Amino acid sequence: MSIPVRACGALLAILLLLGACSKEATDAGAASSEGPSTRDYLVTVSRPNLLNVIDLHDKTLVRQCELPGLAAPGTLVMSPDGNIAYTLVDAFGDVFGIALDSCELVFSTQQSQGDVRVKSIGSLAISPDGGEIYTHQNRVQLQRDRYQLQTPQVAVFDTSAGLKAQPIRSFDAPRQVTIMATDAKGSLYLGGPDIYRMDVSTGDYEIALASRSLEDPAYSQRDVLTVWPLGEVNNELIRMYSAARYRGESGDLDNADWIWGYEVVNLITGETEDRDFGPLEVVLFTGMRRPGHLDKMYGVLTQLKEFDVDSQTVTRTIELEHTYYCINFSTDGSLLLLSGALSDVAVYDANTLEKITNIQLSGDMGMANSYVFNRRTL
Repeated sequence: MSIPVRACGALLAILLLLGACSKEATDAGAASSEGPSTRDYLVTVSRPNLLNVIDLHDKTLVRQCELPGLAAPGTLVMSPDGNIAYTLVDAFGDVFGIALDSCELVFSTQQSQGDVRVKSIGSLAISPDGGEIYTHQNRVQLQRDRYQLQTPQVAVFDTSAGLKAQPIRSFDAPRQVTIMATDAKGSLYLGGPDIYRMDVSTGDYEIALASRSLEDPAYSQRDVLTVWPLGEVNNELIRMYSAARYRGESGDLDNADWIWGYEVVNLITGETEDRDFGPLEVVLFTGMRRPGHLDKMYGVLTQLKEFDVDSQTVTRTIELEHTYYCINFSTDGSLLLLSGALSDVAVYDANTLEKITNIQLSGDMGMANSYVFNRRTL
């Protein structure tokens, strides 16, 4: 039996279409079984000297890379492409860059030189293009009978310099800086007595947000504890302050409310904001706003607390099994993550605040921060 040419063409088109649909279905099924092609990861440092990579989709520890130095403090930033973790370790002394795909050491610094000893307290940042690393250096000259205090500096390193990199620029900087971050335009923010904005080409800096220097008769001087750079999932740098808010005469602590507040730098626009968010009932070490729910503030130490920022009230309190120093969120805000202090990362449902799991590491994290980012699947 003969089939018309037109009918043959139609039949061939149908067969090709069915084949394409079958392939798409197969590919989709494979992708579904393997999980998403990109996913959230959390990186943190633990003792004795390990960089830990946690897959937040599967909620499992997927990689551990050995660091060539002591774990403390374990401050971390990620390259913009999510491929290299830079961590301040080795007793607050040096920075190492680790490629996550291979655990290869691709960058290192030697901050102390000759008779000048350098320590950086949680102050590590990366340029928005990933080309430069910044540290804040507390410097002393080693003399026979004393340490001679030197002017602190911001040191700039080229990330392509490889191992034993030396600064390509250095600038005098404010004292008591403990956290740093860069915005989309390349400005460097230094969290110290105030929050400063520095031009990393010239070293010129100014106060971006007044904190200790703020003179408001309605409040006592602010107190800030911050060695954990946080806020990357919201494209912000955030730190908490505590203060007395006077109900009557300025300076009358017997007639005052003790409150928590936050100071925020928007790392997209460079705009700053500070506001009170709730009563100071217990000590908290770190706090963050939830992605997609910036009217909710969360803080942690021995308890996990949720605050409604607009009403400045505590809305939920969770008693924890042990102390956690550091709080974070998944990029979509669905998971709340507690780390630091001991050796597990606690994962909570951010809606219900019910614990999902504990991810166990091989050693405690101490004062290491956690850094959350999204990249292609490892």
